[in-house]
Amino acid sequence: MATTLSYTASEPSLTWNGRNPGGTALFDARPPTVPRNAKPIYDENLGCIVGYKQEAAGVFRIYTLDGAVSWSEKPLEAPLIDPVDLLFVVGGVWTAGARGITRAGIRGIGSAIDRTTLFGLRTRYRALMQRPLRFAAKPLAHMGNPGRYVPVHILRLTLKYGKRVADPAGHTGVFQYTYPIPRNGTAYTLEVVVRESDYTVLHFAYKSL
Repeated sequence: MATTLSYTASEPSLTWNGRNPGGTALFDARPPTVPRNAKPIYDENLGCIVGYKQEAAGVFRIYTLDGAVSWSEKPLEAPLIDPVDLLFVVGGVWTAGARGITRAGIRGIGSAIDRTTLFGLRTRYRALMQRPLRFAAKPLAHMGNPGRYVPVHILRLTLKYGKRVADPAGHTGVFQYTYPIPRNGTAYTLEVVVRESDYTVLHFAYKSL
């Protein structure tokens, strides 16, 4: 989406209300350490990707959103799916579980993950969500628009992994971060401009590649 950079460096810093405006957009901010052939793990309860799975020769790796990895051997018999914790591998096949569609309309293969691993994936996700991140008025309004909304943990991952350059509008103490972010399977670059003195988002937009 094309936008103009109309912000200033002195805009008030506002708090987001924490409410998802709805919609079915699926964002994927894959850490650079996660292999391209690793499949996203979608958590039905949280409504987002919480990690990645790579399998080879009967052994698989589980990656968290911040790129940490844990090794696990493939079980002889896959455990039953806990109906309270439905997980789907997006675009890939698990050896256990049933093919289905999530509430967000995402196709995948249901599977179970051991409770310790699942706890770790969700803990990393919640840590990203709970770190303070504030907004100027215009990007705050975008957070209430389903067509413009970007989850806070995706914004955080862009600040963590993205390319950092001086503010294109020339403001002192302001920087722009960019990172490739597929949205509903379409490739975009997410652009986030932040005043780093108080980590206030002055502008964000995802743009087609």
